[in-house]
Amino acid sequence: MTTTFTEHAEIETGFSKVFSARIVPRLAELEDKRKAILAVAKRHAIIALAVGAVFGLVFTVFGEGADGIGGLLVGFLIPVAFGGVAAFLLWKRQAAKWRGSAAQTVMPVICDFLGDMTYDHEALRGFELERMQKLGVIRPYSETRIRDRLEGTYRDTPFELVHAELSSNSRRHGDNSPKTHFKGLLMRVRVPEPISDRILIARDFQGPGNKLAEMFGGGTGRDLPKVDTGHEVFERYFEVYSSNPSVARSILAPGFLESFVMIAEAESGRHGPEGLEAGFHEESFFMALKREDDFLQMGALTTPADDIEEDLHGVFEDITTVRRIIDRLHGDHPA
Repeated sequence: MTTTFTEHAEIETGFSKVFSARIVPRLAELEDKRKAILAVAKRHAIIALAVGAVFGLVFTVFGEGADGIGGLLVGFLIPVAFGGVAAFLLWKRQAAKWRGSAAQTVMPVICDFLGDMTYDHEALRGFELERMQKLGVIRPYSETRIRDRLEGTYRDTPFELVHAELSSNSRRHGDNSPKTHFKGLLMRVRVPEPISDRILIARDFQGPGNKLAEMFGGGTGRDLPKVDTGHEVFERYFEVYSSNPSVARSILAPGFLESFVMIAEAESGRHGPEGLEAGFHEESFFMALKREDDFLQMGALTTPADDIEEDLHGVFEDITTVRRIIDRLHGDHPA
């Protein structure tokens, strides 16, 4: 059976020939790699479960049994549960390794096909997280995980983005473990003319919520003067703060505000407009877009490599999302 790619979306037009010429010859190599990684994942998971079961038996056999049968069962099940958690984490690590291998093989081909775009699975060049935090687009964080860095130019507009998970330490009830407060896309679009003044487009917490955010918002952008845009729909979802309100009003024209609302409503999934915050500073327009689905998801560990077509359609859809956002920023609104 010959592995083929059926073009569905406009962005995929012409890719079937590229798929046959450049990806199909690599599938056998990818499948061998997948099987090897899968074998390691199974071995690690079995070992973790076995260790948990052994400790459970030890606690059951040598436990005093003061709490009767119930105590013995708890003594057995707790180590087994820990073994299950360890097995899951070890499996997840190997699955991520496989996804990285698949992406590093396929994504350069897609980037070459689309043109003016590069990809880095490990995001070794990083991202301007510190600038985004100082601007107030993202909250303070203690741990970061970024990957799948995409950089390129579309409609003469340079852009770069990463998939990010940002965590901060929780201080509730003595629990200091990291809690993920953002998962999604961080995007930077270069603007035609540098803007020396800071402009933050923040979520509207409504009434008292905004007052509290402004009161404790030192260094997060909400301590800047508030700007009234006069746009009823935009003001329903967002608040604007700027070091120069008059400049902010001139940049945030009605057309831009309408486009921004459309991005918020169309691209944030279940989060809706609450899932988008953004800001201008110097040569950059930053956006933080919450998103539950992984970006550029490539290759499930239990799925044969020659069943990669659906993953490729998903990748093209993700890139279409990026282009659609830039289209909307230009004032065009694709269906």
